[in-house]
Amino acid sequence: MLHPFGIQGPQGQLYESHPPLCPAGTWLSPVEWLGFLTMKFDQISEPLDLRLADGLTRLAAVARQLDWQAATSAGLSPTQADILCFVANRPEGSRLTAAAAHAGVRKATASDAVAALESKDLLHKYGDASDARAVTLKASVAGQEIAQSWPRSFAPVVAGLSKAEQEVLLGLVIKMIRQLQQRQLIAPQRTCVACRHFRENVAPGTKSPHFCALVSAPMGDRHLRVDCAEYESAA
Repeated sequence: MLHPFGIQGPQGQLYESHPPLCPAGTWLSPVEWLGFLTMKFDQISEPLDLRLADGLTRLAAVARQLDWQAATSAGLSPTQADILCFVANRPEGSRLTAAAAHAGVRKATASDAVAALESKDLLHKYGDASDARAVTLKASVAGQEIAQSWPRSFAPVVAGLSKAEQEVLLGLVIKMIRQLQQRQLIAPQRTCVACRHFRENVAPGTKSPHFCALVSAPMGDRHLRVDCAEYESAA
């Protein structure tokens, strides 16, 4: 609380000996004094971007822990589970290099994970019609069933947000993914904003400012997809 000679804490202690004097030699008003304290917090606080990065790191740690728990229960490693879900979401199949890039691991590590999944009859390799030296990965029926029921590790993280907050966060997440792709810091993602069917902000000021040419329908930010099966690269 405010005190004539500073800020008084719950135990009656004073955190400042007295309010500072203004250049004219008069005492600052309570409002000016609070503004002064806010200015001090601006000076002593860690930069906003670092605090935000730290918070996201903590959320990612929670998600990783949940991934480990789910993978262990299914008899898989997190990398195996990640690759299985990635391949299962692509009925046409996927190359090993794409699966490795998605999981953020080396090709050799991805190859070991694929071999383990193949031994469990969750994944199969097929010859690639476009390249005799390459193989296509496809999930088996059992692999599809596991992938479809796989828990989303960040679901408990976003569950505490309101619908409106989730919509705002979705827009920010897609924006961050887009920027990371532009800087080549993330593997290509099947997002709406990178799709050739997407028409961005063609009706500004409306609830559905965007347009999907594939289905010929307007769409809002809340409809944007992070992983769309009908995605076609705009590049």
